[in-house]
Amino acid sequence: MKSYAVLLCLMLCTASFVMSQSQAHVIVMPYPGDCSKYQQCDASGCFVMSCGTGTEFNPAISTCDYPLRDRSNCGNRG
Repeated sequence: MKSYAVLLCLMLCTASFVMSQSQAHVIVMPYPGDCSKYQQCDASGCFVMSCGTGTEFNPAISTCDYPLRDRSNCGNRG
């Protein structure tokens, strides 16, 4: 769990630097350990968003999609 917190902090710090370099861009990233959520960052900050029922965040297309078979790192799966 500690590694997820470190990874999240690293991602948010990196996103802040990238946003300061380019204020007009929106960055969408996976949420560590839970594929039913994602992070959307812009000049005003980062927000944790939830996918709709039955969908998961697909980083290949940066949006929610039907579950991927190869996402074994999802902490929310049974």
